[in-house]
Amino acid sequence: MLYATFLSSALLAASSLVYATPVPTEQELAVKAKVIPFVNKHAAARSPESYSHSAVSKRDLDRIHKRSERIAAVKRSGEQVSKFTKRAAALEPFDIAPARAALKKRQGNSAANSLVNSQDSLYYGDLSVGTPAQVTTIDFDTGSSDLIIPSAQCTTCVGPFYDPSKSTSFTNKNTPFSTSFGDGSTASGVLATDTISVGSLSVLNQPFAVITGSTGNFDGPNSGLMGLAFESIAQTKATPWFFNLANQGALASNIFSFYLSRQGAPGSELCIGCLDSSKFTGQPEYFPLVPGNASQSVWDIISDGFTVNNKVVTQRLVAIIDSGTSNIYLPPSQASAL
Repeated sequence: MLYATFLSSALLAASSLVYATPVPTEQELAVKAKVIPFVNKHAAARSPESYSHSAVSKRDLDRIHKRSERIAAVKRSGEQVSKFTKRAAALEPFDIAPARAALKKRQGNSAANSLVNSQDSLYYGDLSVGTPAQVTTIDFDTGSSDLIIPSAQCTTCVGPFYDPSKSTSFTNKNTPFSTSFGDGSTASGVLATDTISVGSLSVLNQPFAVITGSTGNFDGPNSGLMGLAFESIAQTKATPWFFNLANQGALASNIFSFYLSRQGAPGSELCIGCLDSSKFTGQPEYFPLVPGNASQSVWDIISDGFTVNNKVVTQRLVAIIDSGTSNIYLPPSQASAL
């Protein structure tokens, strides 16, 4: 199962700036099913009646415990343990912290991609496109699902631009593309495929939109946008890049994690297929997704509400964990209560 971890030194503050992710609306609060760490890849497609998150969690935690016991026993006997350590790569997060990475070997890859902190309100990093690779800058957005990359034809966009004529792996699908965002801005162009890479992680023939025109706030500081949400809301109708990697078994763990610095400090990072325990203390906390089935669109979780002076003043809410905005949105009724 896929899951995401968000590690930040502080809650993202509200900002007057508006970014590309659509504004959330009030949603049904009933939890129809749950998705938690260690769930197998088919769990999200099961119906609520057939899916028990507690049973799945207990099963997979028992597997990890038994596997650890078997490895310990093999080590005591002096035999090789490689065949045990290569199993079930996605059962536990792959930690790239230097002190621990040296002790682990894992099938699959991961990439730690440095992010630029733009005034604590936007974080973006490098993306390679085409053959040979052309590097552009991308807002990695968990609130959308499309990959959109501007070309030099877009006079209202900012670079670095992608030039399809210089890529031997580019294929024009000759399908028009257009999209609009919650702030009223728009982007248009044509659908295509090419090799898309972050670090050592690559997807061949990844569908995306080559942007040739835009309006509104589609003007940087980053050039393009990579959606990390689910395929159900992709206007390109394409499987998002991260999910393609997971489906191909290319990742050390089927996760991605963010570390977002504050006050302009360096070190912000997107870790794809991994997390980095040197960036935090304690243990990550995991939350079930809503609705937690094949209709999942974004990284929605249940929030118990907002508190003032240790008193809950709002109702339970469905909250989108959204790396593409620094704003905190509430339905009008709940904003009034707060």
